[in-house]
Amino acid sequence: MAALLPYHSIPESTLLTLTIAGALALMTTASNRFLVDVKRAAAVTKQVNAWRKEFDKARKSNDKKLLAQLTKKQQAMMKLQSGVAFDRMKVSFIFLAPFWAVWIVLSGSFGQIVVAHSPIQIPFAGASLSFFYWYLICSFTISLPLSRAFGINPEDV
Repeated sequence: MAALLPYHSIPESTLLTLTIAGALALMTTASNRFLVDVKRAAAVTKQVNAWRKEFDKARKSNDKKLLAQLTKKQQAMMKLQSGVAFDRMKVSFIFLAPFWAVWIVLSGSFGQIVVAHSPIQIPFAGASLSFFYWYLICSFTISLPLSRAFGINPEDV
């Protein structure tokens, strides 16, 4: 933690947090891309969404026969969906320990030190951002474009 003392001022702390959030997001996204069958996940998502749409339509129209048929398929749809979720979760478990190690070191070092300033007030965080809030903002901001660039969103395939 003493090695992080030079980074306890802005912009060093801001850039270090951004870099680490980016590196972790890149590793997780790349792993998802290469360890999860994205085309299968997209096909399952499309199939489950179509079933769900038809199920909702049958329920709204009160079509008992169609509703009974679709209810029989419900278990299979849930099984498909949980299989895809499990595949994605396996990748998350791979990075859980390294992520927590990095998180414990950085949050222990930075604590409530202001690592970034926002030009606007952010609800619950304010304009002077601690490591926790700045990391969350960086992580979400980087993860979405990366997942789209790597093509791991089932909706994008």
